[in-house]
Amino acid sequence: MRRFKVCVVTAARSEYGLLRWVMKEIADSRDMPLQLIVTGAHLSPEYGLTWKEIEADGFAIDARVDMGLDSDNAASLVRSMGRCSMGMADALEKLMPDWLMVLGDRYELLPICSAALVMRIPIAHISGGDVTLGAIDDQIRNAVSKMASLHFPGTEESAERLMSMGEDPQRVFAVGEPGLDNIRRLPRMFRDELAADLGLDPSKKWVLFSYHPETKRSISENIKTLKAAVGAVLGIQDMITIATYANADQGGRKINAYLESIAEQMPEKLKVRKSLGQSRFISLMAECALMAGNSSSGIVEAPLFGIPVLNIGERQKGRHLCKNVHSCDSSPRSIEDTLSMLERAGFPKTDPDHYYGDGHSAERIVKVFREKAHLLGCK
Repeated sequence: MRRFKVCVVTAARSEYGLLRWVMKEIADSRDMPLQLIVTGAHLSPEYGLTWKEIEADGFAIDARVDMGLDSDNAASLVRSMGRCSMGMADALEKLMPDWLMVLGDRYELLPICSAALVMRIPIAHISGGDVTLGAIDDQIRNAVSKMASLHFPGTEESAERLMSMGEDPQRVFAVGEPGLDNIRRLPRMFRDELAADLGLDPSKKWVLFSYHPETKRSISENIKTLKAAVGAVLGIQDMITIATYANADQGGRKINAYLESIAEQMPEKLKVRKSLGQSRFISLMAECALMAGNSSSGIVEAPLFGIPVLNIGERQKGRHLCKNVHSCDSSPRSIEDTLSMLERAGFPKTDPDHYYGDGHSAERIVKVFREKAHLLGCK
C-alpha cells in the first residue's frame, strides 16, 4: 500500500467547519498521513483565535502562516496575500507533502495554490464548479479549479460545469458538500443548553443571522444593506437574533463593528458571537425559526432542516436554491416585503432536501484519494 502525505490548508472558521471530517478521515487512515497548515483569520484575536478550536478537535497543526490581517481594505488584503505566499513557500518546503487539499473560494487560496503549483505539488480542490455571481469568490474558485489536479465538487451540476471548463472527467468526482457531514456526525446541543450557553430566552423564536460582504459591491453599499436587514429582523416581535461575525473579507470589520454597536443598544434583541463553533452553530440552526443573511450555510446546510432562509442580495446568486430559501434583493423594501411574507406565513418549514448531499462526503473523498491519487498527480 503506497503512503502519501496529504496537506490540508485552512484559513477561516467556516472553511474549517467544512473540512473537519475530511481531515478526520485522512488522519484515521494508515496510508495517508495528515499534515495541517493554518493561516488567515484562524490566527487573529479579532476573529476569535479559532486555531484553538482546531486543536481542541484533536488535530496537530504542523505550520502556522501569519498573513498579518491588520486591515480589511483592498490594498491591505493584497499585501496579506503576499505574506501568505512567502509563508506557504516556507511551510511547503518544510513539509514536502505529496498532495495539497483546499476547499472553496476564499481569496487566501490564490497565494496558497499558486505556491503549490509552482512547487509542483498537486492540488485537490473541494467544492469547485459552483456559481456565486455576487462576489469575487466566483473568479477565485475557477482559478483554483484550473490549478487543481483532482476535483471534488458538491453536486453533479457543479461537476458538469467543471468538465465544461475543460477539466478531465477522470479527475472530477461529485461527492456531495462536506458541510453536511457535520449535521450527520456532530453531537447536538438541546434547546435549553443553547439558551443557557448563549443567554437566550427559550420561549421565544430565534433567528440565526450571518452576513458577509458582497465583494463586488462597495463597503458603503454593504453596510446600507446590513442596516436594512438588521432593522427588519429586529423589528419582529418575540424573536431574538444571534449574529456571527463576518469573514475577514474587505469590509468585514465594519460589518462586525455595526453588529456589536446594535447589540450594545439592544441586548435583549441581538446577541453577537465571533464564532459559535460547529456543534453550536449546527444545533442553533436546527432550533431557529429563521436564518437570515447571505451565508452559504443557508443555501447548503439549512435545507436539511427545512428552516426558512431569508437570502439577501446577490452573494449566492447562481447557486441552486432549495424550496426553503426565499431570496430578495439588497433594497430595504425587498428585504422588508420578503420578511413580512415569511412572518405572515408563520415562518413555514419545508421537508428536508438532500440536493447538496447526504453527509457522507468525507468518506467518498478519502476513498477516491486511496484509489486514484497515485495515478492523478500534476496535470
